[in-house]
Amino acid sequence: MSVSRYGLPAFGVSLFLLCSLVCAQAEDAGKLYVVGMGPAGPDLTAPRVLSIVKKADFLLCSPRMPERFSRFGAHIDPTKVAFDPWKGIFDDASHNKDPQSRAAAEEKQRKKVQDFVLEKIKAGKTVVMMDAGDPCIYGPLLSHLLVGLDDRHYEVIPGMSAFNAAGAALKRSLTCGDTRFVMLTSPQSLFGDGGEPKDDILKDISKYKTTMVFYMSVRNMKELAARFRPYYPPDLPIAVVYYAGYADKQRVLRSTLATIEKDISAMDEKWLALVVIGECVR
Repeated sequence: MSVSRYGLPAFGVSLFLLCSLVCAQAEDAGKLYVVGMGPAGPDLTAPRVLSIVKKADFLLCSPRMPERFSRFGAHIDPTKVAFDPWKGIFDDASHNKDPQSRAAAEEKQRKKVQDFVLEKIKAGKTVVMMDAGDPCIYGPLLSHLLVGLDDRHYEVIPGMSAFNAAGAALKRSLTCGDTRFVMLTSPQSLFGDGGEPKDDILKDISKYKTTMVFYMSVRNMKELAARFRPYYPPDLPIAVVYYAGYADKQRVLRSTLATIEKDISAMDEKWLALVVIGECVR
């Protein structure tokens, strides 16, 4: 058996050099991180996420993200923001488009995002896509813009969801007593789009003690309450947590199915709120 000057068999040296080359290439390879920035600011953002954002070569996020964090004294370098991945599909202009136009805009933006990410990864760069809250709970990054992208290209780092912050604000266990399950949903997810109301699911759910957490619903409280009334009692507890996680703006409204429409009409905020329904919020 031939022995090299490294004291290893010749084939061992070849294997050693091959492994070294592969490891060097792995170190040089770029990467995409999909990170949850939490519901408010740095206080509710994982330290690892803040570290990765700091070392990133490129950021993909709303221009409001650096502005939001700067209010808390945390710096996100705005010069690293390559572009807003939501532009044209999740902004004010997108609401005026018909479904076909929205779908076309979303596909165009998805291609733009994925082409950019793959180009930078190939060049050995670190790209960070920043999502408010947790990207795995109603996060459009994973459900829209990265659909079809090879999982090997990116890592997801979870963040605190508004769901977690709302539970803390309520100071209640959302799995209290004999609760059978906690349901995270939205009116669109639960009832579907347009057409005839599909409320039969509420009739079935009403048989069990359930905590229901509704995203994107405070603007449609009138319709939501109307769907609940045939199956639930007037004293069904409902809580609305506004600005969950924002220490300076957070507010909890406790109400019931009978009074929620009146109570919520006195509030100005129509978007940044989470609705929690069930005995646990009493």
